[in-house]
Amino acid sequence: MSSLTHPIFQRAYVALSYVAGRREAELLEALPTVHDEARLFAQRLSHPERERRAEVLARELSRVALALETRSLK
Repeated sequence: MSSLTHPIFQRAYVALSYVAGRREAELLEALPTVHDEARLFAQRLSHPERERRAEVLARELSRVALALETRSLK
């Protein structure tokens, strides 16, 4: 499995794309084959309540930071 199709990479990509200002379909458009986890995460980032979106994003960014810290994100 290439890095681009790995669920962990895709969720990290979606999270950082969201931080960079991308929204909705833009979050997934650069990924060749979108994993279900990334698609669900992108949907959660479209929640109408800002607080809910912030919670979802913070949780994922924490996972990204932990993965980078342990060097498990490839």
